[in-house]
Amino acid sequence: MWLSARVPSLFIRLWQRQSRGGKMNKLLKYFSAAALFTSVAVSDTTSFTIHVIGDSTVCDYKENAYPQTGWGQVLAPFFDQSRVKVINYAIGGRSSKSFINDGRLNSVLAATQPGDYIFVQMGTNDRDYSKADRYVPIDSSAYWFQKYVDGAKSKGAHIVLMSPLMLNTYPRNVFDNNLTDAAHKNKEYPVKDKIKEVAQKNGVPFVDLTTKTYNLYTQLSSAYISRYVFKMFLPGEYPNYPNGVTNDGTTHFQESGSVVHAQLIMDGLRENSNSSSVNASEKAALTTLVGAIAPTYKLTVKANVSGSGLITHNQNLPGGAALNLHVSPGSFGKKFQYWADDDCNKVTADSNYYKVKMPYRDITFTAMFEGGANCVTTAHGEENIPVPGSSASEGPSVSSSSEIIKFEILEGSKEWPSVSDLSYPNVGEDVQGWTEANHVGFSGKGFFNFDNATGRYATYKMTSYQSASNARMFIRYCNGKTTTSKMSVQVDAKTYEVEFPPNANWDTWDTVYVDDVWLDACDFDLKFTSLTSDGGPNIDMVGFDIKDVYRIGAEPAPECSSSSDQSSSSVCAEGDEDCNVSIRRTVRQNVQINGRTEQVNLLGRTVRSKASHGVYLNKKAK
Repeated sequence: MWLSARVPSLFIRLWQRQSRGGKMNKLLKYFSAAALFTSVAVSDTTSFTIHVIGDSTVCDYKENAYPQTGWGQVLAPFFDQSRVKVINYAIGGRSSKSFINDGRLNSVLAATQPGDYIFVQMGTNDRDYSKADRYVPIDSSAYWFQKYVDGAKSKGAHIVLMSPLMLNTYPRNVFDNNLTDAAHKNKEYPVKDKIKEVAQKNGVPFVDLTTKTYNLYTQLSSAYISRYVFKMFLPGEYPNYPNGVTNDGTTHFQESGSVVHAQLIMDGLRENSNSSSVNASEKAALTTLVGAIAPTYKLTVKANVSGSGLITHNQNLPGGAALNLHVSPGSFGKKFQYWADDDCNKVTADSNYYKVKMPYRDITFTAMFEGGANCVTTAHGEENIPVPGSSASEGPSVSSSSEIIKFEILEGSKEWPSVSDLSYPNVGEDVQGWTEANHVGFSGKGFFNFDNATGRYATYKMTSYQSASNARMFIRYCNGKTTTSKMSVQVDAKTYEVEFPPNANWDTWDTVYVDDVWLDACDFDLKFTSLTSDGGPNIDMVGFDIKDVYRIGAEPAPECSSSSDQSSSSVCAEGDEDCNVSIRRTVRQNVQINGRTEQVNLLGRTVRSKASHGVYLNKKAK
């Protein structure tokens, strides 16, 4: 735990070397004022959980999306982690309305205990009138945000409402009718004021991230904001984006930007402690929350040459926070050599230094350029590492099963890169049917046969490493009946009604397609439910036209150095040149399971040998 109850003022000094108009200057500016108070008396033994609700500017991202990051992903180190656990429920593409209608608020509340805190930052997607499930008319905003307040109160928890982060559209600010350019005055989507009104009505804290980010962006150059805050990368800067990113620098953020937003939130929490609109009980709760803010240390960033180039600004960060150093060598007109720490040790030759943590002490880094001054060491103390605690930071809990997964691992084609065997639904679900292999032509371990009744279902635990609003999904099935089977197919929180026309017999397979499927980069349920009294068809396989969608537990096997370790056998019909779906065979080993010997591959799934079968992919779907 942190031994001091004094809350540090958060100063962030910005090296402003280039104005928005392109004029060169060396002005030092401060975007974060000192906290309005300097100390509070708190109990160091109070433990609680912060539940974070938000959209793609807040949510966690998988490793293959790095450095794209939401602020909820980097929030935990800003609090005393021996007392505070942070759980991030944020998910991309959601509005204040759709997050609730998806059932996600109920999931958060189910995990919330009295005395916990719920942080809500919504509104970015509320203005999207092109999607009815997202869109919230501005006059209806208060209705939806009040539901978050009421939910928190029903659990004895404390809520902090936050307005959305400004988009990279300076000087236009789409969330504020006042902080915008003249052309859009009184024409914006002023959700900031609606959220503020709900907070004031209920006497709860409100963090105005819209204004805070607007003020920040006015002090930084557009180049700095785009390159070091938003998701805009040059080719080759990051392994996950070899071609760079130039078309996603308006809404989404990289890790260094989200760290700055977390700092702004700490400022906002402190400011609310002196707010006249926060009632007495919420101020008392806020005192506990602010008292758990972690102390910060000074990060000093400089170059060994003079100039007006882009380089990470100085800032104050807590120990353990994500630390990112950026320098744009071309903006200095010099050849970059390496980053040096305060002992003049070379830490990396990459102009972007990332995936490291802030130490629990002040630290200085110098960007070393060819022809510049020699590195000068900076005296520093030892790390002030806190006593470890039991609290942690995590995403929402995901149920798991100890049963060995028996489905086949399938590899897709160029058109359908993500395919999954549906023969075995997930263990632990109320499966209402059978896994069978008494007909020919299936592609994996078998197929799933639903009970002949309405409402029979099977659930599959899936994960996606990609996001898409218009993915295409196919379902390979067999329906030997004379009537069309109808099923609802739930993909995450979205449900699609799908018809499965009859086939010639139970050995003839066909494919149906679902367009405009919404996928987020997260774990999700794929659930089939019969809508007719004769149940559903036999289902064999599901596929998506985007990469990296898998059944949980079936992520790709690691590359093998020997061709004898892994082989692929075609499951395409002979002579079908357009189909190249295959079954991936993985390394096998014998293990003892419940007193018997089973063959298990390196990912822990049961493996049983079976001859390959043809996979039919409708040629009309490309």
